[in-house]
Amino acid sequence: MKVCDGVYAYVWKGYFVNNANMFYFGEPLNILFDPGLKNYLDTRFEEMKKDGLDPDAVKRVIHTHCHPDHFEGAFYFAEKKVPMGMHGDEIAFYNEEGPSFFGMFGMQFPKIDFSIPVKEGTWEVEGVTLEIFHTPGHSPGSICVYWKEKKALVCGDLVFEQSVGRVDFPGGDGRKLIESIKKISALDIEYLLPGHMNIITGAANVKKNFRLIEQYYFQML
Repeated sequence: MKVCDGVYAYVWKGYFVNNANMFYFGEPLNILFDPGLKNYLDTRFEEMKKDGLDPDAVKRVIHTHCHPDHFEGAFYFAEKKVPMGMHGDEIAFYNEEGPSFFGMFGMQFPKIDFSIPVKEGTWEVEGVTLEIFHTPGHSPGSICVYWKEKKALVCGDLVFEQSVGRVDFPGGDGRKLIESIKKISALDIEYLLPGHMNIITGAANVKKNFRLIEQYYFQML
């Protein structure tokens, strides 16, 4: 689904499989965020084609974090030698905890090479400036990626529609999640693109969502 010029969302609507939403920044960036579970990539690629996009044109894959429902599809792109990136703290967590974490879900641990440096700050890609924010809490190296020109934020499992990412998995930290949410809530966001549930459009709706989260969730984290 086209969200705005250059920004596409592929929201997972299955009820019986926990798969992450996938997002795509089109030309000239050709960045795919969070491919999700590998068995459903074909479905996602068909959705991309309906939007006039070529899945083979993906130039780089960025992972907001390494949980299997966001990450397992990295297998496919690794085999095609598409450059991939993830925050350094998340790479360390992935290499240490990944084998047992994937094993919890009966999944093979994909050993991946990350060739794109990902850290907090600006990232110049194909003449476009993106902003990367390190947002730990759901996992140690979670990130959000902000395309300021579009006012679009890919936020992984930081927040959802009237909800937040869980902190009871290994590496989770409620205090850090609160700090990360406060940092991100200050941005001018027109399109909030979370890892699960619906996207949120309209700056007023995004601000309202952050207020509700602070009111009802911060006391529980």
